Amino acid sequence: MTKNLTFILLILISFTNFAQESVLFEIQYKPNKNYITKTTTTSLSEVDFVADEEIIKALKDNGIDMPMIVNSEVKISSNIFTDNINENGETPATMNYGEMISTNTINGETKTEKLPLSGSKITGKYDKDFMFHVDSIHGENISVETKRNLITTIESVQQSIKFPEQPMKVGDTFKSEVPMSIPIDGMNPVLINISIEYYLKEIKEEKAFFDIVQTVGLDMSREQFNMSAKGTGSGSAIFDIKEGFLTKFITELPMDMTLDINEEISMKLKVKTKSEQITEIK
Repeated sequence: MTKNLTFILLILISFTNFAQESVLFEIQYKPNKNYITKTTTTSLSEVDFVADEEIIKALKDNGIDMPMIVNSEVKISSNIFTDNINENGETPATMNYGEMISTNTINGETKTEKLPLSGSKITGKYDKDFMFHVDSIHGENISVETKRNLITTIESVQQSIKFPEQPMKVGDTFKSEVPMSIPIDGMNPVLINISIEYYLKEIKEEKAFFDIVQTVGLDMSREQFNMSAKGTGSGSAIFDIKEGFLTKFITELPMDMTLDINEEISMKLKVKTKSEQITEIK
């Protein structure tokens, strides 16, 4: 009898441990919380042109040093205050942006500026699926176009990470796609897709640890025959299981692009981007 009881207990313990290793992931915004986020993005770009000697000489005569070396850094601080859930099951929230500073150094010349969204406030509501819907945007230097772009950005960011609908265990993976538009002066923006694979490496102390692999490719839904883009990067993320939120997200992504401006000149671009986003929940 004792042996049978011990055997049953061992089975139950094993089953319990297995159950604890399976987690259903869902990003949540809980009521009466303060989500404090700091994001830093740095990039090192090398821009070069391929053309015959006469064109290259003309570019240099116009003050364009080649290759152009561009270092950039953007720092963003923000917090999101959530209120009580209303009668419709929505969670009212206010997004406050602090200083948003952009620093660019081109061939040794540095320029620092405060971005238009610095000091802005966004009010809205999270629905039952934790999707944010904007009610109003307030700020001193925000144009109508900037407001439209901001709403589009908020919507796309919310869609960028879609966890599986079923629980995950250590060793499981899932993928998501993130579209990106890279502006180029005097030309249509380059549209790329970043495919991100998340690998669940470890679960401990109510935290889930992911390894990340990123792969860059052109957006094939649009005709972009005069360009190419490729790159593979890595990163890591930490998910707070108790809070239902990604509290740390770090990536490094090198990328090579070639753009045929016309039949006589092409632009080659090498970019290495590092991004770190850390969120504290109070």
